[in-house]
Amino acid sequence: MGLCFDLATSNVVAHLLDPDRRPPRLQRNEINYFLHLMRNRQDRFISSSSELTEEVQLRVRESDRRLHRLPDRSNVLAEPDVRHVLEPLEDLFGRYEAVLLPVGTTEHEDQLDRFVAETAHAPGYGLLVLMPQLYMPLVNVQVLDPDDGVSDALKRRDEWPGAVFAVRGETSFFVPFESAYAAVAAAALTDADLRSVLRRTRTEAEIQASTAHRTHRRLLHLSDLHLGLRETGRRREYLRSALSRLDSLDRVVITGDLFDQPFARYREQYVDFLHRLRDLTRAEPIVVPGNHDQRVLGNRAGLLGSRRSELSEFPWDRGVVHDESANLVFLCFNSSKNGDVARGGIGTKQFMDVATSYDRGREVAAYEDCLRIALLHHHPYPYPLPHETSGTGLMPSEEPVSRRGRTWKERAWSRLSRERLLEMEDAEQFLNWCAARDVSLVLHGHRHRSRLVTDSIPVRGVSYHRHDLTTVGCGTSLGAGDSPLSFNVIDWNPQTGSWAVDFQESQPDGSGFRSIAVRASSGQAADNW
Repeated sequence: MGLCFDLATSNVVAHLLDPDRRPPRLQRNEINYFLHLMRNRQDRFISSSSELTEEVQLRVRESDRRLHRLPDRSNVLAEPDVRHVLEPLEDLFGRYEAVLLPVGTTEHEDQLDRFVAETAHAPGYGLLVLMPQLYMPLVNVQVLDPDDGVSDALKRRDEWPGAVFAVRGETSFFVPFESAYAAVAAAALTDADLRSVLRRTRTEAEIQASTAHRTHRRLLHLSDLHLGLRETGRRREYLRSALSRLDSLDRVVITGDLFDQPFARYREQYVDFLHRLRDLTRAEPIVVPGNHDQRVLGNRAGLLGSRRSELSEFPWDRGVVHDESANLVFLCFNSSKNGDVARGGIGTKQFMDVATSYDRGREVAAYEDCLRIALLHHHPYPYPLPHETSGTGLMPSEEPVSRRGRTWKERAWSRLSRERLLEMEDAEQFLNWCAARDVSLVLHGHRHRSRLVTDSIPVRGVSYHRHDLTTVGCGTSLGAGDSPLSFNVIDWNPQTGSWAVDFQESQPDGSGFRSIAVRASSGQAADNW
C-alpha cells in the first residue's frame, strides 16, 4: 500500500512503528499538512482494498479532529499532544514491519513515481510505501528530531534520489536509489524474509555512508564552555566521550566564553581540554573570544570590569583563517571589543581589519569554491525575533530547534528588557558586511540556546540583489547554568557546495546526546535577484 508523506514529517513514521518511543516534535502546520495529504490527495494513495481506503480516511479524520481541538498555545506541539493526535493511526501502521520513503527533488519525479507505483502494488509482504512530496532542487530542508535515516538522507542530498527504510524496533537508514530498488525487488520474492533483506541492505548502507563521508568535510561547533565553573568541570569527560563517537572531523571552532572569568589560572583547564580535542582532529581549534573571556562576570561599565590584558596572550583567532584542505574560509570577529554590560560590538576598525585580511588572502589563494563562515560570540539577531521587518528590508525567519522552553527567570528577565543588556550593537552592519562578502554561514554563541535563523539580505549597491544567509547558534557545550549541553556538526561537500547542520543536545543529567534538528542547504541558492 502507498500513502502520501513529506520528508519533514517522516519522523512520525518511526513513532507510529514504535508508539512507545518518545514522539517527535512537530509544528502545528506540519502535522496539519501531513493529515491534509492523507485525507485529500487521493491521487497519491495506492491500495487494492477499498475497505482499507475507507479505514484510512476515518482514522485521518479522527486525528484531524483531535488536532483542531488542541488549544492554540504554540506552533510546536508538546509531546503529549503529538501522541494524542497520532493515536488513531497507530494500529494502521502497526500492521507493517517496515516503511519505505523515497526522497528526491522534482527532477526525479517520473523515476520515483514509477518506483512507488510498482512497489505499492507488489504482493503484501509487510512493507508500507510512502508517496514522496518532492522538493525543488534549490529548496533548503529542515527536520526536527530526525531519525538516523532521515538525518543521513539530508546530509547526503547530493546522492538523491534515494530512499529511507524505517524498520519496526530499529533505527532507520538511507540508501541511494539503486540499492533501494534492489532491496524492494528482493523482498518481493515469494520466499523472501523482509527483515533479512533489510538487514543486508542496512549493511550495504553503512558502507555507502562511510564512503560518502570521506568526500565531505566536517566541522564541530562548540561554544560557551565556561571553564572554571565547578559544574562544567564535572562534564568535560562526558562531552569528550560523546565527541569521540563522532565520525572524523576536519576542524573545531569555539565561538566564545571559553572561560567563565578572564583569569589566567583557568588556562590549564583549556590545555587539558585541548589535548582531548586533538583526539578528534590534529588541526588547531579556531577560537574567538566572548564577553566572559574579557570582562569580570562577563560585564563591563566603561573600564570597570575589563580584564582584557590578563588573557591577551591567549591564541585567539583574528582576521581570516583559510583551511585549504577543507575548502573553508573563516572570518573571525571579537564581538566583545565594544559594548558595555554584556553587550557586544565589532566596530568599524575591526570590520576594516578583517576585510583587509580577507582581500590579501584572496590575492594568493582561491576562495571562490570555499564555504565562507563568519565566527563571533554575540547573536546578530535579537531574542526573540521582532515581528516587524528587520533593518535589512526583509523579514528573517527563525526555525524551532531546541526542545527547551524559556524558564521563569528568563521570562522575568525578558520583561525587564534583558535583551538590551546582551545585544550586539552593530548587528545590522555585521549582517550587511556578511552579505557583501558572500558569507553563507554565521556561527555564534552567547545565549546558551541552540538557534537557527535564515535571512535574505539586500546587497548594498546592487539593485534587486539579495544574499541568503543562515545563522546558527550553539548553546553551552558544557551545560553552564544547568542548561542542556549542546554542539553542532556542519557537514560540507566541497564538490557540490551543499552543506548541512546537525544540532545535538543532551540534558545536564547525562541522559545522552541526540540530534534535535538537521538543516540541509543545497548551497546553490546563495544569491537571488
